[in-house]
Amino acid sequence: MKQQAQSWISFVIEFPTYPKQMVQGREESRRIIFLCPDSDGNPTELCLALFGQQILMHRLQQDEPVGSLAGASFLFVYAAETPDALRAVVSRYEDLVNAPIMVTRKANVVRTAQKVTSLLVGNPGNQTVGGLRTSGLSLEENETSAEQFSGEDLWNDPLPDIVLVDEEGTTIHASHQLQDYRAEYTCRYVLAHFNENINRDKMAKMVNLSPGYFSNLFRSEVGMSFSDYLIQVRVENAKTLLRRFDLSVEAISKKCGFNSLAHFSRTFKDRCGQSPLKYRKSPHMVA
Repeated sequence: MKQQAQSWISFVIEFPTYPKQMVQGREESRRIIFLCPDSDGNPTELCLALFGQQILMHRLQQDEPVGSLAGASFLFVYAAETPDALRAVVSRYEDLVNAPIMVTRKANVVRTAQKVTSLLVGNPGNQTVGGLRTSGLSLEENETSAEQFSGEDLWNDPLPDIVLVDEEGTTIHASHQLQDYRAEYTCRYVLAHFNENINRDKMAKMVNLSPGYFSNLFRSEVGMSFSDYLIQVRVENAKTLLRRFDLSVEAISKKCGFNSLAHFSRTFKDRCGQSPLKYRKSPHMVA
């Protein structure tokens, strides 16, 4: 396993709360082998986010004894490569353990993780797809599973163009091509709930990440910090509402999630270069 260890991280993940299985005459916990590129920031947090806190993790080392891989129900590969590119990565594991292989792209990983846990107590069966033995799951490349995180209402339209001009005058566009389901879920949640009490810690908890890891992940995926994205969404919605003269500036500040009129006015001026009232009266606001 030396070749894979140079560019891939692998774990044996056990599920002690699941029904036991018989392995070489012994009753043992259900388990899977998890692989991801070592470029992925924090695979431990990723596994906890996918499978919950009630798991046991053992990082595989070079020259790992074959016995530690026995009884694995799946080889779960989290990567963006195509099955052809992955064949070399998993071929060594095929020689060591007889388990079906499940490959998932980042946008599909939640849906696939749900199927992993549901099939752990069943018999998924094996078939061959593109030279890889799989568990019979067909994953569509463009499928997204962000909406499956919870029962909350989410923004269903294409992600809008959220533009921020930073302190140095650089224009930053929030990315529309999000690879990580947690970042996409966060953006869609903010767009649907920007008027509510949202903050970084709340969102991190919702997607099962620590606040620090969540902040780094969101900035890496979206191109701006979570707080900047949230504030800019609120400001853009305030601009739209300022076209309605039936709403006071104070009412608009509340509708956009600002905790006070003073906070709204100060933030709006910082982002737009003028106060909300002056923005409302400016010529470009006339229909």
